[in-house]
Amino acid sequence: MSLGIFFILTSFLSFVSGNMVNLTNNGLKKEDFFLKIQTMISLSEVTDLILRQNQFDSFLDCSTNLSSLKTLDLSQNHLQRFFFLCKDEYNLQVLNVSHNKLEYIDDNALNNRIPKLKILDLSSNKLSIVNETMLEHLKILEFLSLADNPIGDGIHENAFWPLTKLKHLDLKNISCTFFSAELFKSLTNLSTLDLSWNPISTIPLLPINLEKLDISGTQIFLLGGLYLPRLRELQMNNMPNLTRVALNDLENLTSLEILSLIGCRNLVQFTVWPYRGTLLPRLQRLSIDDCALETLEYDLRLILQRTAVVSLRDNPWKCDCRMQWVNINNSSKELNTEIRCSMPDKHRSKLLKEIPIYELECDSMSTIFYPILWTCITLLILIIILLSVFFIVKRQGGQWTVRRRNQDTVTYTNVVESSNDLIRILTVSDNHDRNDE
Repeated sequence: MSLGIFFILTSFLSFVSGNMVNLTNNGLKKEDFFLKIQTMISLSEVTDLILRQNQFDSFLDCSTNLSSLKTLDLSQNHLQRFFFLCKDEYNLQVLNVSHNKLEYIDDNALNNRIPKLKILDLSSNKLSIVNETMLEHLKILEFLSLADNPIGDGIHENAFWPLTKLKHLDLKNISCTFFSAELFKSLTNLSTLDLSWNPISTIPLLPINLEKLDISGTQIFLLGGLYLPRLRELQMNNMPNLTRVALNDLENLTSLEILSLIGCRNLVQFTVWPYRGTLLPRLQRLSIDDCALETLEYDLRLILQRTAVVSLRDNPWKCDCRMQWVNINNSSKELNTEIRCSMPDKHRSKLLKEIPIYELECDSMSTIFYPILWTCITLLILIIILLSVFFIVKRQGGQWTVRRRNQDTVTYTNVVESSNDLIRILTVSDNHDRNDE
């Protein structure tokens, strides 16, 4: 026996515990495992087999006996394929094949021989398609991760329909530009959905029972119409197109407890209009760190007061008269300890709480106010003049002149109403008609 194999076997023995075999990071190839190591113990009794961080390029169940196996971890290997072919049915409940080189899932991999599978991790592979048959046998699957695969728009709209028991779905960073309205149609038990870091610009039609949603890193810029009454946590971090958030857009999220807006570098306005006491009644944690906010509007006061944890760090705060209410209000959850001023220069790098209220001054508004005032006055004068001309003309009576071609002018003047309600039109004939008389 070579020294290398002896070392592997020695390490192997030290990682056998009860019904678990852990061979993490031993540099094993499939030949080492199937031809040498499995001869030392009865794998038929093993329930948890951990082969993480080795050099497997494939895994075939026919080479061993895995009748009791419930957990199989083949993550961080070099897998290009895996198969379950040689037993009618396995007890496998957890399968982790993440961080491998899988480009396609063969029909003999996730087949009807592993119907008890509840957790499947396919993240960080090279998958480019998820068709309608790939997951069709996983009737009781509860957790599925396809994160960090170059799938793009390669998910068939029926791909998830068999997964009616699914609770957690991770589609992070799969380069998808659009999620079909039919994609999540059957996922009535889904509670956690991660759509982050995909170049989508609109929020797709989502399962109504969601409790946690992550749309961080997307191109979404509008939040209106989001109706998820059971949602408890909403992550919207690092969203480059998000410039304005009105909390009223989230009014249908009546169970929301956690709202995170960290790293939205173009977020310049965070507001509410008008405030209603029923808005976000269960909000407990609000994080708006590292954004582009310069001020906190007074209308936010009541919501911020009743939110247990509020984080406002690393924004370019402008500490002027609009921020006085934060210092004045003693029940503002010490927000002034979170706010470090960037503007004006005299308050730069100071905490808001360190600045006396009388020093929180706004710049003179004359340069803005007076031009606006004079413009309004000018428009008002112009309107008065036009109205005066209109009424003068109307009061004096109208006069219209019709000039007929190659003929003299005929002028029509006032219309006079007679006592018998008939109308008599006075005409002033032209000079040519008078001469004829």
